[in-house]
Amino acid sequence: MPQPLLSIEGLVKSYGLHCVLQGISFQVNIQEVVVILGLSGSGKSTLLRCINGLEDFSAGRIVVDGLEVNPHRGNVWTIRQKVGMIFQHFNLFPHLTARQNVELAPRRVLGLPRAECRERAEALLARVGLAQFADKYPGRLSGGQQQRVAIARALAMQPMLMLFDEPTSALDPETVGEVLSTMKELAASGMTMIVVTHELGFAREVGHRILFMDGGIILEEGAPEIILSRPQNPRTRQFIQAVL
Repeated sequence: MPQPLLSIEGLVKSYGLHCVLQGISFQVNIQEVVVILGLSGSGKSTLLRCINGLEDFSAGRIVVDGLEVNPHRGNVWTIRQKVGMIFQHFNLFPHLTARQNVELAPRRVLGLPRAECRERAEALLARVGLAQFADKYPGRLSGGQQQRVAIARALAMQPMLMLFDEPTSALDPETVGEVLSTMKELAASGMTMIVVTHELGFAREVGHRILFMDGGIILEEGAPEIILSRPQNPRTRQFIQAVL
């Protein structure tokens, strides 16, 4: 039986006396799309940040492609080459064009030749539908366009796993669809993804599995058609009714 790409066992994260993650355990297989639902403050974003080495954790174990995540071991940059992350806000460098934003990490982190980085950036911008905006600065792009540049930038490192932390929550309604379309294309291409979102249509259409988090634990887990149509936990049912 193949090993999961991501394995999380008993993950605990505390800020002082406040325990944000209370023993989270789950696995993600290659080419699987896992959608995480839950109210604000349930620990979803913290979970993603722990996977990507942006947050230390108090106890437990995270393994990505056989490599244990441990910021204190100095392997965080190796982890981040395997795991791309898209945030709510785009975090693009405002003084760089779209192409330059995408080129930067492969050149600085991987040490690839400038010509190869440029070719990779142009191919990725075309993939997310922004070939004609390669020379535009972020301030001249819409929110949806900036988020698609951010996706291209993450893909430039050729990650094995992509994390999305509510990628459409800061967007105007008219630009949400273009970002979701890009994410659907990624899923269709076989990218392994963990997506924190309130977009239930996306979860139903693209997700292979849904986790519902509340109070730092996974309350319910299952296929989208089960979780979204026949949730067993009252908290899950209440959340879905509120979002719908």
